[in-house]
Amino acid sequence: MNNGLSNISAKSFQIGNYDEGLFDNEDKVTLTKKGEFNSKGEAINFSKNSKGSELIVERQNQENRLTYDVYKITIHDPGKKIHKLQDAKNLTLFDKPLEVIEKNTKTSNSIKAVIVAENGEVSNPIFNSQFNKTFYDTMREKLNLKENKVWFWLVDNIMGASAPPDNLPEIDMNEVQNMKKYLKKGDIIMNGLDGSFIHGILYVGEDKELQSQLEKKWGLKKGELNGEGLIIHSLVTDGEKTVDINGKKVTLKPSGVGVNIDTIERYILRHPRDVMIAVSVDSADNKQRNEVINVAKKFIGVNYDRAFNTKDDSEMYCTEFVMKAWQNTSNPPKFYTQKHNLVSYPQFILDKLPSKLSKAMQDGGLLANEMIMTDGLATSPSVKVVWASQNADKSEFIKKHQRWSDGVNGKLGSEYRNMLMEHLPNQAVRSKFLVEEIKKLSQRTRNELK
Repeated sequence: MNNGLSNISAKSFQIGNYDEGLFDNEDKVTLTKKGEFNSKGEAINFSKNSKGSELIVERQNQENRLTYDVYKITIHDPGKKIHKLQDAKNLTLFDKPLEVIEKNTKTSNSIKAVIVAENGEVSNPIFNSQFNKTFYDTMREKLNLKENKVWFWLVDNIMGASAPPDNLPEIDMNEVQNMKKYLKKGDIIMNGLDGSFIHGILYVGEDKELQSQLEKKWGLKKGELNGEGLIIHSLVTDGEKTVDINGKKVTLKPSGVGVNIDTIERYILRHPRDVMIAVSVDSADNKQRNEVINVAKKFIGVNYDRAFNTKDDSEMYCTEFVMKAWQNTSNPPKFYTQKHNLVSYPQFILDKLPSKLSKAMQDGGLLANEMIMTDGLATSPSVKVVWASQNADKSEFIKKHQRWSDGVNGKLGSEYRNMLMEHLPNQAVRSKFLVEEIKKLSQRTRNELK
């Protein structure tokens, strides 16, 4: 435990309300700081041995080390406490709760928080939401989209459907092998097809344990996957596919849905892509790269999150999995969430509008939800682009970020700039640098593949 407990201010501040229903008055809920610890285990043990319930906030201090602040939770109604986690369902935290805590305690760099109930139960993480609760958040809860089969069908068949074909050629194995030369364990591969750029992958490379598991799962001979680049990712759909390899028909078995093991070669053969980039967490050393793979291994088997709920770990969509694998390391990078529209405006409508309005509306749509997207991974100040496919600089992804860069500079009007600065301030400001790097690295790939 850190020294200086006596210097910790006992000032309390409101963090939310506690409401048990129609016949109960809404009660104020406050936090009071009780201690600061150097490890999560120490913080949880302290909380379990204390009376009442606590909130533990994980953040980075000025030395870039993780620290854990423990706050006592007080419900301002005599006798009311969070005895067990089930009682927390009546607790409504303010929007952006970690920002509220930072403002009241003059701290920064908060990553996530957990509630420790009086009986010692520990909640799923509460992540630092950057947007107020949206209509989609409310709909997700009321319609139970986590288990709604009609919603699953919409996600799989409509939201997950390909956009109209573009004229970019698909990535082949020569390009994949070129990419692998530049990758390290823990790097992030992002890719798409026909104008989309939506899938995030954690690169592993060589790993005998995972290779053995995958060979056994696919019924392959020991060592048959030698030389292939292992990956861990979360897929919404997958299936067996017969492909032509060197004039021979080969049937590739699926890796599965949810968080699973795969190889980058077989994934690309089963799911053709025409644009890819790879980024590397700039400050990560070998120890942290091993950490992120060990964290990712623990997530294997977690179901795909069709409800797109970033706020807990029970299910994970692809980019959420990548973010949370890195977030659970000793020196987590900063990735940006964003307000993302699950349903985009139809292209046939955009085509009929004036060019300026059409460009602005390309970033709009329906069912806005706070998510971690490829934009938030690629524009992070913690990463650098290490590889781009030879046609990445011609993709819709780079066109979007060029549009954002132009928008920040006021080239698309003040209304569009205001929208970017409200909903995409971090990504849009860094879009210029992302575009420059992709252009440079796409040219390098073209030169090397000549």
